Order: sequence, then structure tokens, then C-alpha cells
Amino acid sequence: MGDAVSASLVASPKLAAERVPVTAAPPLERLVEDGLALIETRLAEECRSLGEAIPGLSDVLGRAVGTEGRGGGRWRPLLTFAGAEACGGSGSDALDVAVAVELTHTASLVLDDLPCMDDAALRRGQPATHRLVGSAGAILLSVGLLARAMELIGGHARWGGVLCAEWGSTVGLRGMAGGQAMDVAASGGLRGAARRLHRAKSTALPAFALSSGARSAGADERTRGELESFGRLVGWAYQLVDDVRDLGEDQRLGRAPGGARPLAQSRRILRQAIRRVSGVPGLGKGGAEILAGLAVRIVGVEPTPLRHDREERQGRD
Repeated sequence: MGDAVSASLVASPKLAAERVPVTAAPPLERLVEDGLALIETRLAEECRSLGEAIPGLSDVLGRAVGTEGRGGGRWRPLLTFAGAEACGGSGSDALDVAVAVELTHTASLVLDDLPCMDDAALRRGQPATHRLVGSAGAILLSVGLLARAMELIGGHARWGGVLCAEWGSTVGLRGMAGGQAMDVAASGGLRGAARRLHRAKSTALPAFALSSGARSAGADERTRGELESFGRLVGWAYQLVDDVRDLGEDQRLGRAPGGARPLAQSRRILRQAIRRVSGVPGLGKGGAEILAGLAVRIVGVEPTPLRHDREERQGRD
């Protein structure tokens, strides 16, 4: 459940591929800037409010969530915001759900850093939460963040119950928790259903982020389902880029999920994601372009050009 961001969300990456339906259009710039500002403000408010309930631990909570400019790229909640906008709704109407997405992500990072998991000393350049309050304290903070995420999602005026059920599936054994369990338990290469579940630790939350934004905007089931699939592709493409740094170690442990060439695979998956979103029905004007452009920024690599797609398929045949 990595948190590194390969490229700034507010930078305009160069696209090498021809006919990619992505532009550095002003609507995308405004969405990123406005969305991130709203998300950061609400996260700070949440941390202040939750901090009142845990005297002496409010600073630890703020550090974990990454307030005051100490956070990551916030691209997962931004997907929720963008999903609502792309479906003709208002990102601000999905803001509580977007904040819940980030709280869920934060909880997963705190758990991931525990000695019984990855045993990480640092997170975002600061001591990991368990180094500040111990493993028990870190676990309890994570549970509290997950509970607050469900509160926020359940408070949606129209879709609260449905979104809570979908969030539960996202976090549970068919999603992030199950994927992490595969990662912890794996003693060799994963295959079949185990491999697919392992990917869910990276793909389930981006899928929910986009789907929940679309649902908040009143999108129909077909549109919502397509955006959920798009989110899974974006999440996996991002994770593969993140895996490049750890490829040598992962291969020695027999668990390199992207194979020998994760960067090349990420570029192909990003191309697939862009193609998919270009054909999603029910999006508002410019919605596909905004989502495709955001995907490129998130993943931080250039998608494989179309001609390379054809050449590689022909080579495999």
C-alpha cells in the first residue's frame, strides 16, 4: 500500500504517444488545484476534531494523516473528487467521501508500517506512527480512522448505505486486507486467484474512490462500473511504478508482482486505462479527458504508444 508519488499532480507531464486523448487543459488544472485545496482543508478539520477526543495524541494523528503539508499526493481522494466532476456532478458534494478515502489510506499505511508487517521506521520522512505510540497505539489509531471513514461515508444523504457496503468490501478480505494478507503470507510467487487478490491491496481503494465519486454524482451503474475498472487499472499502473524501486529485493523474495519489467507493464496498463475511459458512457463534457489526464499525472509515466501495443501483441502471437 505504497504512498510515494512519482510525479507532482500539479505538473504537466509530457506525453510521447500520438492520439492520446489527454491535454493539459485548464479544466484539469482547476480541478486538481481546487480539489486538493478542499481536501486538505477538510482533512485538517477532521484531525482537529478527532484530536479533541484523544488528548495528547492529536499531533500523532496529524502526522499520520499528513496535515500541514506533511501528506502524500492525495491522489486517491482526488479521484473521488474528479469522478464526481467527470459525471456531471460537483466534487464538493463528494468531499466527505473523498476525505474518507484518504483516512482509509492513512489507516492502511499505519498498519503497513507495523513491525509485524513491513517494519518501517519512517513514513513520509517522519517517524512511523508505531515508533511514536507503540504498535498497540498505532493499531487503535488505525481502527479509529477506519471507523471515522465509515461515519463520513454513511452520512451521504442519498447513497450512504450502499457506499458503506462497497467501502466494506474495499477494505475487507476481498480487497485491501485480503491483498495485504497475501503479501504477508506469500513465501513464493503468487498465481491465479491469489495473485489477483494480492493486487487488490493497491487497486481496491482507487476503484472505490472513482466509483464512489461517480455514485455521488448520480451516475448509472454502467458508468460507475466502468470507472471502477478504470480505477483498478490506474492503481495497478501506479503500484508497478512504485515497485521499480524495490524490484531487486522483491525478486530475491520471490514476490515481484509486476514481473521483470514493471515499468513497461505500467505503461501498457496506463494505455489500457486511457482507452477504457475514452469509451465510458454517461460522462459529462470533457470528463474522459480530465480523468485520462489525471491518470497520467498520478502514474507519472508516459503511456505506451498505440503502435507499440500492436507490435507487442503481434510479437506475442
